Amino acid sequence: MEKRYEDGAKFILEGDRLVVAVRAWTEKIFHGKETEGFKLPDEIYEWFLEVVFCAYEKAKNDLVRRMILVKIIHTREVVQAGFDITGAEKGYNWNRHLVGMVCLLHDIGRFDQALLGSYSDEKTKFDHALVGSEMISEHKFTSLTSIGIEKAVVVEAVRNHSLYQYEGKDIYAKLTRDADKLALLRSMSEILAAKIGEFEGKGVTEGALAAFRSGKMVRNRDMKTRADLFLAWLGWEVDFNFPATKIYFENEGIRGWMVDELKRLGVEI
Repeated sequence: MEKRYEDGAKFILEGDRLVVAVRAWTEKIFHGKETEGFKLPDEIYEWFLEVVFCAYEKAKNDLVRRMILVKIIHTREVVQAGFDITGAEKGYNWNRHLVGMVCLLHDIGRFDQALLGSYSDEKTKFDHALVGSEMISEHKFTSLTSIGIEKAVVVEAVRNHSLYQYEGKDIYAKLTRDADKLALLRSMSEILAAKIGEFEGKGVTEGALAAFRSGKMVRNRDMKTRADLFLAWLGWEVDFNFPATKIYFENEGIRGWMVDELKRLGVEI
């Protein structure tokens, strides 16, 4: 697997926590040499930063600050994944500004949620996708029409990006779901190495294994152990909307790595 998240994990563990330093780091990861293909309209990117750093400045402890840093990196990875997928899917007339916007803002509600000390919608009673879609709906963007973006499409994508299933037809909602999953999958080995969101339980939960073997995604309530976590990640494949997502999943060695990890944990699939 590619080491996409390694520098970010190091910054989370060792980096300067001052706002000015985190802003500089954020600017670097969104506008560095490797991101030259991104299309992030200035107004939208600046609003993203406003939301992020409003939450960051309210953080009461280092745990919350680390959570926000993790989400900044994840957002950057979703933007990258969105452009990777759309670059390979030539059969659609993609609006690159819209690709960048839905990916950049997909988790905009997470930054306020971080202040509650958890990214669990269930524990916090905070529906991050709903809150994020409402924030976008209520914000007065001035440049969307000039770059061919319908706000309703962005709201649809953000509102539905993390549902267990999406029954709609919008290709940008489908893209956001795929980009979110691919970004997480690309980063999982480094996230675990940095001990961020690690599951410590042993063995495998019967519900998780049964869901995976029946070709279904594992639900959050059945994720109790590290093996369950790998089964859940592998199960995301059944929800991919685009062939390119599956190709990246296979060709970047993500699937093979997780299968090997499950074998090491004594779970045969």
